[in-house]
Amino acid sequence: MASTASPTVTTPPAQAAEPTPLLTRLEKYRKPLTWGFGLLAVIAVGAWLWSETGRRKASAAADALDVARATFEAGNLPGASAAFQRVIQAYNGTDAAFQAELGLNAVRLASGQAQLAIDELRKFAGASPPAYYASGAYLMMGAALENLRKFDDAAAAYVKAGDIAEEGYRKVDGLLGAARAFGLAGKQKEELDVLRRIVSKFPEGTTGVPEAKVRLAELTQGAM
Repeated sequence: MASTASPTVTTPPAQAAEPTPLLTRLEKYRKPLTWGFGLLAVIAVGAWLWSETGRRKASAAADALDVARATFEAGNLPGASAAFQRVIQAYNGTDAAFQAELGLNAVRLASGQAQLAIDELRKFAGASPPAYYASGAYLMMGAALENLRKFDDAAAAYVKAGDIAEEGYRKVDGLLGAARAFGLAGKQKEELDVLRRIVSKFPEGTTGVPEAKVRLAELTQGAM
């Protein structure tokens, strides 16, 4: 029995799908988008590296500062001076460097170099460091001037420290120093004015205010 050939079924070729407007736009901007995503990746990596570098630098600066402080506390003044100077040079502009500036001048004061410390502290404060460190510089300057018996200059430095400070307790600390220096200079009116300023301006719970009240009461026999 002869076999009948089955008719060949020809499947028409599938027509390519028309690209959608979105796909067309994506293809058009494929290269710019690729570059953009690549740039974002580079920026992200750069930001991470910058952050990591900053973190490591801050950690290294803190370690170096601790070494300098420990050397100072051990009484090795030449070694402490060199260590503080290394922190200042290696980490310029950081909190550690600002603290090292004050530490270096503490070494100078401990070494009997009061005038050098005063000159360097004035120069440091004049370079506009953050308020916390500028105030600290003027506090140290006031103490140095007081030790040199330059009481009027000491009072001025203490007042400056109080004016610059942003924290209430540090403002009071500076003003207490000014009152003491005025008293040592024999200027009781100025001493009383400063003590009254403390008592009237700052909350009673602020560190230093109770001391100011006691001193004011003693000087005025309770009249305040």
